[in-house]
Amino acid sequence: MKYLLGVDLGTSGTKTVLFDEKGNVVASALREYPLIQPQNGWAEQDPEAWYQAAVDTVKEVLRKSGIPNTKIAGLGISGQMHGLVMLDDEGRVLRNAILWCDGRTDKQCQEITSLVGAQRLIEINANPALTGFTAPKILWVREHEPEIYAKCAHILLPKDYVRFRLTGDLFIEISDASGTNLLDMTKREWSDEILSKLSIDKKLLPKLVGSSECAGHISAEAAEVTGLCQGMIVAGGAGDNAAAAIGTGVCRDGQAFVTLGTSGVIFAHTSHPASDPLGRVHTFCAAVPGAWTAMSCTLAAGLSLRWERDVLFAHEKENEERDGRDVYDLMTAQASEIPSGADGLIYLPYLMGERSPVLDPKSRGVFFGLSAMHTKAHMTRAVLEGVTFSQRHNLHVLKEMGVVPKTLMACGGGASSPLWRQMLADVMQVNVKTMKSKEGPALGAAILSGVAAGVFASVEEGCDSCVRCAEVQSIPDAKEVVRYDRIYSLYQSLYPALRPSFSRLARLRDELSGAKPTYPEVTSVEFERYGRVLNTLDNERIVSLLKKTALPKEGTVYVASEPLLEEQDLLLSIQNTVFGGLPVEMGYCAGYNRALNCLEFHRSSEINVAEKDMLLMVAPATAIKGNYVDSQEVEIFLVKAGTAVQFYETTLHYCPCTADGEQYFRMCCILPRGTNTARPDGVDSDGENGCLTNNNKWLYAHKDSVEAKSGLTKGVVLGDNITL
Repeated sequence: MKYLLGVDLGTSGTKTVLFDEKGNVVASALREYPLIQPQNGWAEQDPEAWYQAAVDTVKEVLRKSGIPNTKIAGLGISGQMHGLVMLDDEGRVLRNAILWCDGRTDKQCQEITSLVGAQRLIEINANPALTGFTAPKILWVREHEPEIYAKCAHILLPKDYVRFRLTGDLFIEISDASGTNLLDMTKREWSDEILSKLSIDKKLLPKLVGSSECAGHISAEAAEVTGLCQGMIVAGGAGDNAAAAIGTGVCRDGQAFVTLGTSGVIFAHTSHPASDPLGRVHTFCAAVPGAWTAMSCTLAAGLSLRWERDVLFAHEKENEERDGRDVYDLMTAQASEIPSGADGLIYLPYLMGERSPVLDPKSRGVFFGLSAMHTKAHMTRAVLEGVTFSQRHNLHVLKEMGVVPKTLMACGGGASSPLWRQMLADVMQVNVKTMKSKEGPALGAAILSGVAAGVFASVEEGCDSCVRCAEVQSIPDAKEVVRYDRIYSLYQSLYPALRPSFSRLARLRDELSGAKPTYPEVTSVEFERYGRVLNTLDNERIVSLLKKTALPKEGTVYVASEPLLEEQDLLLSIQNTVFGGLPVEMGYCAGYNRALNCLEFHRSSEINVAEKDMLLMVAPATAIKGNYVDSQEVEIFLVKAGTAVQFYETTLHYCPCTADGEQYFRMCCILPRGTNTARPDGVDSDGENGCLTNNNKWLYAHKDSVEAKSGLTKGVVLGDNITL
């Protein structure tokens, strides 16, 4: 009988399991280690803690099992993906590893998208630039810690670092490399084009190795500290979810699994690379040679429950551990007494930002509907349901890609809970099965080591030999399906409503931490409800013409139609690409304004193009209450020089202002021709039309403004003037 070791290097801890060649568990051991959070939204760990946990658990497993080390054929490692480990030329760690759930690299993701091109990046790597991935972390260190970057000789991923410590050989395994943003997913090799555009030296990246290939042998030093045989084969291993797929038998087309570990994943096997054009889910290389996977990732699945355990159930955890019980069992038992929907409490599981499918590192966790009647049991129920709703959201995206599983294999810590398994079946409306072995990632890693060591002829043969389903499965309950459909509908509406608020909260956190207050740009999430940035205009040409227009001697000037701007081919281009053939006029606004006096809106959308950096003030049309607008609903945005913005018809806007450091502003104003004429004859001046100052243009003015004093409009902006 041959034996195989699977080491599962997770975010919470490392678990090592010894299996026989039939997949039966012989012995296991677990060591936890801390998550380091230097700032809100950051996540790091000490790579030495991973290695020491691997050494300790291997030693313990050998001791518990009593199996001679000569009978262990191979070792494979499953590991948390995307983490950045930086080594100097002597193999020493230069800084704590930046983890998959770290959200600090939003700026670097934008930089990658700009340098490579959003569509081109997906064409090559099958994934957009995401804060969790490795490449933006590399750019972050290069920008913020140049002295460390200068010393960096090797870049590894978490499990590849532990394997390096065990063997002395530097490799990055292919399924893990898929999550770096640096791999050509179709060619299954490092992308020279991406590396060149990001100015990352290819020498920093070790050679790629297959998941089931030999990636080294246990060194003399590692043999001494672990008790393993020197020279024993160590396989390439796999990223945690790729390994979990093998450990649950997902190695052929049409098979899928859901895992509820620290993160939550739905994972489907495919023999052909396919990517979501919106980048909402990921395409990676599979641990099966020549195959790929489509997968989603909810960042804080089990992490949400762990957070609740540590924060709200610390006392119960201490008591349960003293009596030899698991506090999670107590938490889920209490939650099972609460009806589905948690009496109107809904949880958004964005503790670390989110990846799939909302792609928002600035999002944060939310309890929606919290009232005085709710207990900790309600909160546990809401956490379980919120994580499950996020999985349903991801399954919907996979179905759009043609992946429609009728049955899901469940693994991870959450799969051990009958309550959570039934919830998965009811919410996702599929049968949910589990494995007899609960060691999905560790078993997958062990199977891969068995292929590398020649115990199995292929990964598929290893799965057929070692993976067995449990007899019990969870089947959707028709009544709960109906209830959850209604709850999910509300859940789904919350993120879009909160999206701009999450972005504002991120800026507020920075300001409260001492950063200089800044205005959001029109390219930000916060502006999405007011308008959009246009990239289809000849902005450079418009700006060059705009510079020829006259500045006022003082105050602000507005010209509805300016011949200097209205070159015929430019007019035709704009009217045909943006306004559907409707003739347009091009005017401009210029001056030295620094205060809000008026807000206006048009029943046809307006385009503004900025010559210099400038500020705009906007408000939603819902701020209009009769003939009044509350100035407290006004928001201020920065428009960078050369940027074109199109306002929605429902956006109140006005008052372009000089940006800090600028002496004046010029802004091109583009509207359908004739919409800025005088008030049409015979239009009633009562009601809303009392705010109509021109054909199709409504104006709301502060009482102290020239417009209000002249009686031009009955629309009033309440509150104080906003002065910058």
